[in-house]
Amino acid sequence: MTPRLRWTLAVPFSMLLTSGLAMAEDDRVREVLNEVPEDVRVFNEHVTVLASPWMGGRLPGTKGMEYAKDYSEYWFKQAGVEPGHITEDGERTFRQPFPLGSDIEYSNESLEFDTPKGTLSFDINEDFMFTAMGEDGDIEAPVVFIGYSVDDGPDGYESFAEDTDLTGKVAMMLRFEPMDETGNSRWGNNRWSRKAGFAAKFNAVAKRNPAGIILVNPPGADDPRTNTLMRGSNMVDDIPVFMMSSDAADELVKSVDPEERSLMDLRMLADEGTTLIEFEGTMRGSGEMIEKPMFAENVMALLPGRGGLEDEYIVIGGHLDHLGNGDFGSRRGAGALHPGADDNASGSVAVIMLAESLKEAYDEAPEDQPLRSILFACFSAEESGLNGSRFYVRNPTYPLEDTSLMINFDMIGRITNDRLSISGTGTGEGMEEWAQPFYDASELEVVASSARGGGSDHASFMQQGVPVLFGIIADFHDDYHTPDDTVDKLNRSGAVKTIHLFHELAFDAAKRPEKFEYQRANSGGGERGARRQGPARPRALKVRLGIRSEALPDDKGLRIVSVTKDSSADKAGLLAGDVIKKWDKQPMTSRADLVTQLATLSPGDEVQALVNRDGEEQVIFVKMQAPG
Repeated sequence: MTPRLRWTLAVPFSMLLTSGLAMAEDDRVREVLNEVPEDVRVFNEHVTVLASPWMGGRLPGTKGMEYAKDYSEYWFKQAGVEPGHITEDGERTFRQPFPLGSDIEYSNESLEFDTPKGTLSFDINEDFMFTAMGEDGDIEAPVVFIGYSVDDGPDGYESFAEDTDLTGKVAMMLRFEPMDETGNSRWGNNRWSRKAGFAAKFNAVAKRNPAGIILVNPPGADDPRTNTLMRGSNMVDDIPVFMMSSDAADELVKSVDPEERSLMDLRMLADEGTTLIEFEGTMRGSGEMIEKPMFAENVMALLPGRGGLEDEYIVIGGHLDHLGNGDFGSRRGAGALHPGADDNASGSVAVIMLAESLKEAYDEAPEDQPLRSILFACFSAEESGLNGSRFYVRNPTYPLEDTSLMINFDMIGRITNDRLSISGTGTGEGMEEWAQPFYDASELEVVASSARGGGSDHASFMQQGVPVLFGIIADFHDDYHTPDDTVDKLNRSGAVKTIHLFHELAFDAAKRPEKFEYQRANSGGGERGARRQGPARPRALKVRLGIRSEALPDDKGLRIVSVTKDSSADKAGLLAGDVIKKWDKQPMTSRADLVTQLATLSPGDEVQALVNRDGEEQVIFVKMQAPG
């Protein structure tokens, strides 16, 4: 036992809050904090700070994430553990940096037109954007309206005449594809067809050799994206690409169309077929892009072992990052603070508190007691694809063959009815029998599974043959990845009970003479399909996604060829032409990858898919249905 973690909890925090309602306002919180055990107060203090607005949702690359990393490192130092990473120069540090893609800085953006009615200038970000869909450049050229830029459409539809040559001209192109009077596709049963995808549209116009491209959101489209401008990602080489809002484009069209028609007038012409209209006047536009590499950091601390086991390791981890203001992966969209109190401030606090309690336990253990070294890791960029843990296992500070166990926490703050899910015992020989007595002695009802519980940082270790234990709430809540994941909803006592249980598991694993040998997990599911990893052997699928797909070259993802009406994919909003980059945070390089992931799921499970749609990455949550 350790002095910091007291094993007998008083009345649950939530009950104390309720009982204090009749007290004077200034006495209520003090009374509660005086009554709960010290470890519950410590958990409350940590999680309140990490999920506060000051941390800004802990999105990698932001000031809030920097504050969260500083906070974690400070408390590792207070616990008395050592820096956990060793640089190439042999220096010890609490930070392990890793590349996290790149960011693009835009400059010298301008767009104006000389028209018969005078010069029109447009405002950056409101009226137009210079995009990453093309290349840098300066343009001065006439403009041609080309409609939807569709080759070989259904029923003989064509946007271009056979001899169309756009050399020396800027092509104004409508987004999507021909629409009916309701603003829905004429070809896709109220869904856009593959012809609406950027890849097909940009390829069609690029073949005609334009000097530049202006992408325009068409008026009247029944699609929420018509109200947004986007930077996108590369679609064509050597051609600058701008994007204009519908309103700005309408103002322009009325000034440069020889017949003074509106953008809606031209859209309706394009709905019917070939529409090439030479505008009067000249466009002048420019833009530059500078690509800058981005980096993130895992925060790591080491508790050295001793007595012959010091060269074997246990990793205890949880991801520190979240979604910022919903910039990535939100189920509600961007714009509001996503505190991430449960996901995963709660798990990060467990790592911090276990660093302190296990350091005290090591100090109190007999000097001749052999103990494994323990690496405490607050991983970064988990939400965007397990990036921090994936980097670690590919660049381990300590050999993975000497890593006997990885313990991972992800969402332990909203335990209901004392139910905690722990999965992964099937990944190590003898782990089920070893862990069960600890489960039985716990104050929690442990919903145990030998299966792999994928979709979080332990999956990176599992793929490298390291046995794992994964702790997560057994009963999922709807505040996941929304602004409603706040500290006031946490079950602090339940989280601390979880920390107590894993303290005992980790300490016993540290002194256990035998190392757990990795084995394939038994097939079957854990409590939450969205956090599962692939099956041990092929078996019949319990769910049906409802897509046909094809693998892209160079492992760039799976392109959706078609979507079955009313299927899981259809109801989630997946579209033909979408490219699935990651499924449950696992990269998709082949259809076999997707089938492997689907084999772990049951009807009702919800999975997040990272898709590239028209040059923009977005997360779509898919609720799985049974075959039928």
